[in-house]
Amino acid sequence: MRSKVTKRPEQASGLTGREIEVLRLLARGLQTKQIARELVITPRTVDHHISHIYTKIGASHRVGASLFATEHGLV
Repeated sequence: MRSKVTKRPEQASGLTGREIEVLRLLARGLQTKQIARELVITPRTVDHHISHIYTKIGASHRVGASLFATEHGLV
């Protein structure tokens, strides 16, 4: 019997669900440590997510990422 494969819904610029969570908090102005506390992950993990977000959306700083989030209805 073949197992059923469920596909994740397409996200903006290929962002994962967790990356979208991080981006939403980043766009609200939270700092890395605050995002980490909110999501119960380490600040280093938040930094990794932010780096991946920047690469995927073509941003190089928080302002650009916040603008992206706003334009795509993520905040």
